Amino acid sequence: MSSNTAINILLFCLADSDAEQLATHCRRGGRIAHTLNIDTGEKLTTAITDNDDWDVLVFDAEQSQLDIERCCHILRKYQKEIPVIYLGEGDTLRPPDPAVVDVINKYNIAQLVNAAFKAQTSSQLHRQLAAAKLALAEAEERNQLLLVDHQDPIAYITDGMVIYANTPFCEHMGYDDLDGFPIVDLIANKDKDRFKNVLKKQQQHSEHQQLEISFFLANRTELKTHIHCDSAHYEGEDCIQLTIHKANDDAALNGVDNTTRMSSKHQFLNLLQDFIENERNSNSSLILISVDHFSKLRHSTSLLDVEQLIEALSNHVRAGMPAQHYGRVADDMIAAIAHHVSSDTALEMALELTRTIETEIFEVRKQSLQCTVSIAILAINHLTPPKASLLLDTAFDGVENIYHSGGNNAEICSRKRQQLNRKDSANDTIAEALADARLSLLFQPLVNLGAASGDHYEATLSIKDWVEGELTAGEMLRAIEREPENCELDHWIVVEATKQLAKERLAGQDLKLIINLSGNVFHDPEFCAWLSVAFKAAGIPPSSVILQFGEESIANALKPALNFANQLQKLGASLAVRNFGRTQKGNKFLNHIRPSLVKPGYRATDTPSDQEIRDIVQQARSLNSQIMIPNVGSAATLAMLWQLGPDFIQGSYVSEPMPNMNYEFAAFG
Repeated sequence: MSSNTAINILLFCLADSDAEQLATHCRRGGRIAHTLNIDTGEKLTTAITDNDDWDVLVFDAEQSQLDIERCCHILRKYQKEIPVIYLGEGDTLRPPDPAVVDVINKYNIAQLVNAAFKAQTSSQLHRQLAAAKLALAEAEERNQLLLVDHQDPIAYITDGMVIYANTPFCEHMGYDDLDGFPIVDLIANKDKDRFKNVLKKQQQHSEHQQLEISFFLANRTELKTHIHCDSAHYEGEDCIQLTIHKANDDAALNGVDNTTRMSSKHQFLNLLQDFIENERNSNSSLILISVDHFSKLRHSTSLLDVEQLIEALSNHVRAGMPAQHYGRVADDMIAAIAHHVSSDTALEMALELTRTIETEIFEVRKQSLQCTVSIAILAINHLTPPKASLLLDTAFDGVENIYHSGGNNAEICSRKRQQLNRKDSANDTIAEALADARLSLLFQPLVNLGAASGDHYEATLSIKDWVEGELTAGEMLRAIEREPENCELDHWIVVEATKQLAKERLAGQDLKLIINLSGNVFHDPEFCAWLSVAFKAAGIPPSSVILQFGEESIANALKPALNFANQLQKLGASLAVRNFGRTQKGNKFLNHIRPSLVKPGYRATDTPSDQEIRDIVQQARSLNSQIMIPNVGSAATLAMLWQLGPDFIQGSYVSEPMPNMNYEFAAFG
């Protein structure tokens, strides 16, 4: 979901100039607009299925070839309740579809921005309400399951009558059934008035109450009992829940799970947070054990049987997985923090534990049960994300992946694309990629066709052990711009890039390095000051570094980008622009930025004509910028470019990205 300082707007067929104007006015209104402009139903489908965080869709009826009814049909088909603002030419148009929340004259930009902000607020409230309803439904379903076989005696009371009493409650009182029984008839005479006062207070939705009270049992004997009194719901109606206190209930109040005698989820998260803050350099592991096919198991037997199974499993975990802390973090999951246990060692123990559990027959009351488990392992080290909840969520995703791959296995977790495409934030994604130590930099040389001094390289992100389905480095860099406060990856890139640059310059090479960063640094007032310190720490001159940003990133944050460019110039470093020519008014605003180098947004599959390249070279010259043409893949392309006058070329014909800056420039050509 968007923060209070950002708004995610899906644009349908807006002209670039209108989109820029909308983003500008959003910034003036105090929010950063993250936009995506699409023009077909297929692109709309991709946009809404890849991202669940769109706050509003702005539909330009004048420019679109797709009618609004079809657009809204696609939203409903994929169950995406995104509010739609319809841009028409008149102020009197009625909303053409129920999904349309407002109709705006496209030239009334102030009204459009206000409508977008209002739609965002409404969208956020709707999501919160939907999440709350889902949580309530799940809680009520869980309560129904718990009530049937709960070990604790529980009864629900409304208007002084028992509307439901579970078996333990009835057995406690000595009755077969208490439904429809007046509750006060079960109370000893001396306690009736006090009990009625408690019920009266609870009906007024007071806080949790506890009291000692004497009940009349079926055999008319009197029994003093400690009861808990709470407001509750039963079958959708307000009622009062009475729970007869048992001695081990104190454990739950102290953050301990009654069944396993391990920490509750809340308590475990606190322990994990403390551990991350104090022991993150200890080369330790977080282990999460999840019961496979738990839902089937729960529905095929009673809750009591399942709890006994979990208790037996917890004993196996303690015996087979020595750890500093244990916790029951879900009905079917046990977590452990293994101090000074590497992820590799933890994996060996986990695999042995899976084999032990697989062969175990659990004798539960009157039946024998078997099960298997999925175990996810995450390293806890200096790269571990600082939030315990983030780390545990990653473990949840890990066991889910293992389970869907067949279960009964243990793995060291790595983040997959299918996890990233859910509601995870880019902050989480980057933190975990760094924690897995799977990010590195590659360096691609630029061949100088002009008169520039020094050899040039471009540093780009690379994902180690990349597998099919994972986010590419470029996708990751673009993704974090949806969370402008996240500069963690940018800091890492600068540190790694300057470290390598310093190493090569010490060897005597006159090098300049282009470093790709996200536009998030525009919003960090301390970044340039930190950058100066980073250059000094690496021992490199600022003039050897060129920071490169996407043209779209600059366009979406023009004022902060301009301030950043001025600070960078004072520092002595240069600024470059990638995806040059992607925005309609790029030349106009880039004239204020004054980039030293521009790089067109050509893909490897693009085949720009001579005239297109000539035009973009001319645009660069009008900015007094050097221009680099990427994705040069053949001698024929190079021969053509010689005649058109770019300053640099880059591509497979020159060299693929390399782990080091050791290209033989003199050997080219």
